[in-house]
Amino acid sequence: MLVIRALSAVVVVFCCLLLQPRAQDPLPQKDEDEVKKLGPVDPYTGGDKAAMAAAGVVAYGPFAWADFLTTADVDRVLGEGRVLWMETAHFKFGVNLRSVKWPDEQDQRKLLQDEVKQLRKTLPKLAERPKKIDPWLRVHLYAARCEKAYAEFQKLIGVRDADFPAKGDTPPNGAYLGLPGKFLVLLFQKKSDMVRYMDRFCGRKDERSMRYYHQKSNQMLLCVSAEGMEGVDECGLYSHVTYAIWHNLMSGYQGFQYPLPPWFAEGLAQWYARKVPTDYLTVEIKDDEAVAEEKQHEWPIKVRRRAQHEGLCIPFATMAEWPDSAAMGYHAHTQSWSRIDFLMRLDAQKLGQLLRQLKNVPPSGDWEAQGAQVRAMAQKLLFDLYELDAASFDQKWREWVLKTYPKK
Repeated sequence: MLVIRALSAVVVVFCCLLLQPRAQDPLPQKDEDEVKKLGPVDPYTGGDKAAMAAAGVVAYGPFAWADFLTTADVDRVLGEGRVLWMETAHFKFGVNLRSVKWPDEQDQRKLLQDEVKQLRKTLPKLAERPKKIDPWLRVHLYAARCEKAYAEFQKLIGVRDADFPAKGDTPPNGAYLGLPGKFLVLLFQKKSDMVRYMDRFCGRKDERSMRYYHQKSNQMLLCVSAEGMEGVDECGLYSHVTYAIWHNLMSGYQGFQYPLPPWFAEGLAQWYARKVPTDYLTVEIKDDEAVAEEKQHEWPIKVRRRAQHEGLCIPFATMAEWPDSAAMGYHAHTQSWSRIDFLMRLDAQKLGQLLRQLKNVPPSGDWEAQGAQVRAMAQKLLFDLYELDAASFDQKWREWVLKTYPKK
């Protein structure tokens, strides 16, 4: 799931997100040039400065991208007019997703209807009931979703934009949670586009989903291809992007210098991702984990059933020592998510304090040693903030799960 490579004092992140989907209706196949035919002018603002400002749009392409390149440089590799570019307060987006139909599931339809209703407050040209989710509407949806995640992250750790004055071009002196450049999001329809981008600009060949740290400009990138995520629907993609954006926000906050404890980072990213109504999971199910496909998304029920038997629960003392997420399977993810669920419901403000303190450790340049230091620090902070040592965390969490989660 996460592959970390350290290069002397500089750390580069290569985070491959392995996916376990349930069977879904495939994305409708449209003309490959749908985005190109739409053209670069946003139909919902028309490029009008006042309309853009009201919608939270800072700019459309071309603009500066990553590692001192521009979106025009990316277009020359991927093809002119094939990507819609948009910049918001904290993100830069490149999107060439095709149109999708409205979902059939009631909870997913309601979510999208609520999102469209919210967008219409600043995009009056958007129809009350669009017949389809077209490419430009998808750009606006993902812009709103990512900015929402950014605001939730700031609220959790108790900071504002004003707490990050731009004082330099190296972390933690930047304006974007300490990074000097905005967070980057590329959402491609085709695997081939993702492969070309990753090969040309990152020196890798990935075709599904990747979190990458652009080292020269100190920017966190999320790059995804919908085609590579077989069976994904719109809400499944939304959930996956939420998961990955939360990882990038945690990694980028105060500079990406050392890893957070995997149980914490994975659990928190999953906690926000699982709010989206979808059966699509961002998790790797290990070969020795027998989990019925039609029940894989029922995390509260799955956790409760294991919590009934102490021997089926992963002790926190074990979780706390995980150096990375490579060995984390289905049950490790569900129980990490549930541990965060427990802590968030106890006191979300304290969990934000824990994260803030973990990310304010002066970097030493030794990735592995500092990772161990931060893992130990997390255990101490759990006791200081929640009065939970490993044994009491196990006990109180299990008791809470059995009282809180449904049996079926």
